[in-house]
Amino acid sequence: MIGKTQAAKRFNEQYLELKEAEKSTFSRVVNKMFQVNYITRKKIGDANDYRFILAYKDIFEAFFAISDFELTIERHDEVVFIKNESIYNHLRLKKEESLMLLVIRVLFQRKRDLVTLDENVEIYLEEIHEELRRIGYLDDKRITKDKLKPALMLLRNYNIIDYIERGLKDDSRIKIYPTILYVTNIHNIKEAIERIDQYMEGSESIEETYED
Repeated sequence: MIGKTQAAKRFNEQYLELKEAEKSTFSRVVNKMFQVNYITRKKIGDANDYRFILAYKDIFEAFFAISDFELTIERHDEVVFIKNESIYNHLRLKKEESLMLLVIRVLFQRKRDLVTLDENVEIYLEEIHEELRRIGYLDDKRITKDKLKPALMLLRNYNIIDYIERGLKDDSRIKIYPTILYVTNIHNIKEAIERIDQYMEGSESIEETYED
């Protein structure tokens, strides 16, 4: 991360060169990132913002450096996000939310190898229930909607997944964005499964790398 003095100088010089329309777009995208953190070209509503960030990468980097955030661009997965190494701005998840995140992470990895680069990874809600039953969390039951819905909404709000809410039935499709790869410090499916095992042994919560 560049120093704040250097960042402030760069931002001041380059921001003044922007046209008014570009300044408006910059402000909107910055506020969007503070709200949802993760931007991906895979999401239709994010595609133009993703391209804008890449086009004005230096200005965004400088602005976030001044604010104690680091801009990260993962071009291979077409994902952009910000992170703060301090203990603040991290969201602590409940056990059900953490398990949901990790289960979807496992399903994403399994499905990803079966689609082309231009395709989105999609699963059915029933696959989540099947995985939760497989690890022994549900014991042949279904996760109740009062736990399922808030967990899914949380992930959707942070651009991790997307779905059309129509009763959340077994055949409901859930689109998983590659942003899920950067939500935690898990690097592969084995680590995700090991983390799930830790929860099943009694861990109650986990601090993930979400930013408020």
